[in-house]
Amino acid sequence: MFQTEINIALQSAGSAPLTWLLSGITYLGYMPVYVVLLVSLAFALRLRPSLAVLGSVLLTGLVTEAAKDWVAFPRPDEVDSRVIASWAARPLALVERGGAATFWGLPDPAAIEAVRRRATGNYGFPSGHVSAATAFFLCAAWFYRSRRAFAFTAVWVPLMALSRLYLGRHFLADVLGGFTIGIVVSAASFVFFRALDPADVPWPDRRAMRPLWLLCLALVVATPFAPVLEGSYVGALVGLALSYAAILAHGAPPDGGPPRRRVLRILLGIVLFAATFLATDALVRFAGRGRVAAMLATAIVTTATLAGTVAASRRLGLYEPTP
Repeated sequence: MFQTEINIALQSAGSAPLTWLLSGITYLGYMPVYVVLLVSLAFALRLRPSLAVLGSVLLTGLVTEAAKDWVAFPRPDEVDSRVIASWAARPLALVERGGAATFWGLPDPAAIEAVRRRATGNYGFPSGHVSAATAFFLCAAWFYRSRRAFAFTAVWVPLMALSRLYLGRHFLADVLGGFTIGIVVSAASFVFFRALDPADVPWPDRRAMRPLWLLCLALVVATPFAPVLEGSYVGALVGLALSYAAILAHGAPPDGGPPRRRVLRILLGIVLFAATFLATDALVRFAGRGRVAAMLATAIVTTATLAGTVAASRRLGLYEPTP
C-alpha cells in the first residue's frame, strides 16, 4: 500500500481540467476551511451542533498530526521521480525509486531515514485531508441529524482521497489510514461532545461535559512531555471547552434571527478572532514559539472567538432575547 504505481497510473490518465478539479478539492480540505465554515455556521445557523462538529474536527486533527509525527513516513512525490509533484509541493527527491516493492511493504528505508532527519516534518501517513473530511461529514450527519451530510460523505471522502493520490501527496495506505482515524475519532466525538447534542442532552447539563473536561485535562498535562501532541490543537480544544462552560452559565442563545443579525455575528467573530490572534501571536513569538505557548495562545483565541462572540452578540442585541 506504499507503492507509487497507483499514483503514476492516475497521473498518466490525467488531464489539465482534472488536475484543476482535484487541486480545488484538495484546497477545500485544509483544516482552516473547516474551522471557518463551522464558526460561521455556529453564529449564523445553529450554535450547538456546529461547535460539536468543530470539536470533532479539532480532535481529528490532533490525532492525525500525532500519528504523522510518530510514524514519520515520506510522501510519494518524495520517493519516486516518476511521480509528478503538485505545483505547491517541494519534494526532496530523496531516492530515485523509493516506493514499496510489494503491496504490503514499506517505503525504502533510506527515504524514511532522510525524511526523519529533516527539521520541517510534513510527513505523509496518515492523510489529514481524508481524516478531516471523514470526521467533518460523519459528525455533521450525526449532530445536525442530516441524512444529506451522511450521503455526501460517501461522495466527498473518496474524491478527497483520489485528489491526494492523483497529486502525488499520499500513498494508498495514507488515505486508508486517514479514513480509519476519521471513523474512530468520530465515534469518540459522540462521547466527548455529547453536551452539545441537542437531540440527546438538554441544555444546560454540566455533567455531560465531564468527558470533555477529563480529555482536556489529560492533554494539557501530557503536552509538555509528548512531542507528538501539537499545542495549537490542544489549546483549541481547551478553548472550546471553556467556551462551552461560559455559554452554559447563561444558557444557549436562540439560533436564527434576521439575516442582518446573523451576518453581524459572523463579522463580530472575525473581528474578535483577528484581534486576539494578533495579540497572542506577539506573545508566542516572545516566548519562542514553543508548544506550551502555542497551546495557551490558541486557547485564548478560541475562547474569545466563540464565547466572546456569543457574549458580545447578546449585549449588542444580535440574538433574540432568551425565552
